Amino acid sequence: MQFITYLWTNFQSVVVGRSFPETCLVILALYLFMHYGMVLRRLHKNAKHLDEVAGVDKRTKHWFYGHMKHYTNNEPGMLRLIQRLKTFPLMISHWIGPVMTILQVYHPDSVHAVLTSGAPKNDLGYRFIRSWIGDGLLTSKGSKWFRNRRLLTPAFHYKVLKPYSEIFNKNSLVMVDKFKNLCGQSIEVHTHVGLMTLDTMLQCAMSANTNCQHVTDHPYLMAVKEVGDLVIKRIRQPLHLFDWIYNLSANGRRNKIVVKVLHDHTEKVTKAVKNDENDSEMEGFQKMKGKALDFLDILLQSKDENGKGLTDIEIRDEVDTFLFEGHDTTASGIAWALYHLAKYPEFQTKCREELTEVLGDQKYVEWNDLPKLEYLTKFIKESMRLVPPVYAIGRQLEKPLNIKEKDSEHESTIPAGTNIGTSIFALHRHVHFWENPTVFDPERFTKENIAKRPAFAYVPFSAGSRNCIGQNFAMNEMKICLAQVIRNLRLYIDGDSPVPKMQPRLVLQSESGIFVKFEKL
Repeated sequence: MQFITYLWTNFQSVVVGRSFPETCLVILALYLFMHYGMVLRRLHKNAKHLDEVAGVDKRTKHWFYGHMKHYTNNEPGMLRLIQRLKTFPLMISHWIGPVMTILQVYHPDSVHAVLTSGAPKNDLGYRFIRSWIGDGLLTSKGSKWFRNRRLLTPAFHYKVLKPYSEIFNKNSLVMVDKFKNLCGQSIEVHTHVGLMTLDTMLQCAMSANTNCQHVTDHPYLMAVKEVGDLVIKRIRQPLHLFDWIYNLSANGRRNKIVVKVLHDHTEKVTKAVKNDENDSEMEGFQKMKGKALDFLDILLQSKDENGKGLTDIEIRDEVDTFLFEGHDTTASGIAWALYHLAKYPEFQTKCREELTEVLGDQKYVEWNDLPKLEYLTKFIKESMRLVPPVYAIGRQLEKPLNIKEKDSEHESTIPAGTNIGTSIFALHRHVHFWENPTVFDPERFTKENIAKRPAFAYVPFSAGSRNCIGQNFAMNEMKICLAQVIRNLRLYIDGDSPVPKMQPRLVLQSESGIFVKFEKL
């Protein structure tokens, strides 16, 4: 009561004698001060409570930046995260500014509790890409997510995926031919792989062929990279967490321009595919003849139990989501796997021997061949363990969550509203579950070794109800692409090949590129 009296007394002294517009500005400023002051106070109170529940590394916490100054957005910063596992093996409170914190989990027990809780994606990061992918399957919540997940599930049925194997083979061989022409040179493979996966996605999603593997500086790929960099910069600048501040900044204005490039690209391709003028060319795009059922077909034809289909905006959101998740994450996985093949020639040889045994002289990797490529599958899994393309995922609790380590009597209750980050990168290197975690060893993924580990010790495609709907699509593409490269080329690295340094963008990439050399077999 005394505080309200104080505000009223001072309010009178400030507004008396002022004009009406000036009085309005004073009232607005006072409202904003009180509103945001209460919000920040509540956030800080919740953050301090989380410190008590989960534990916090006080030594590396900055008064304004929290832990972001210490756990930098590069490989050294990521490896520092691993050091926390020794003191905080289950979870930790990670400050991302002066008043906000996020609970980071990286133990199979805490990861299991979070990913099976049904909690939706949080707004720390995901809302920053909504301007691009809208309210698609990656970012939507509640009944809309449940409805769209059910409508999109048929798009990943094996009968739909099976014809894609021919597209995977053809596009992989186009990339192989490019590598053959560059033998002996140190090649930055991620760019080439990104063009290949984009070409593949456009064909599988829309039956659209842009021939983008022969285009340098593709505008879509450049825009994806730039919007990813802008998102990461925004996350690491506390003041830019507020939309109105970010939108006034140079980065905020640039983000609008880049997002428009991405939306124009999607709408251009969608319009070309929906055009019924006898497969005619339109603005550089051409509808493929004799096409199989694709992702866009299913989006256009899907209807819920009320007979209602997806709106044009919902279709654009899902196509943008599918193009991003389908090309960028898979490109990262393939590029890092190529590097590991070059770095570990003994495993490359084993993969090649298996391919010779399973495929013989046949040109394509057929659908029925994929389950037989057991060693190649183990190699891919180990590559994604050390360098998971999706290195972290976020959730926001809608109700309190109990987290308990299996062999401990202590149980922690995490309050509703808490933002949680599942660090897949740290989980996959947890010393309690991976012996010599930095050593590359495909034998970790034999059936016997898998059975010894908790199920949630390895989740490259997430887990629970919101796991990656396209994980079979991605694995099939990775197997076929790598198989075609290994069968045609020997991969190696030498002193001329720069060592890649991990950098977390929207997906886990390399700060300076991923360089590999090739030799014809």
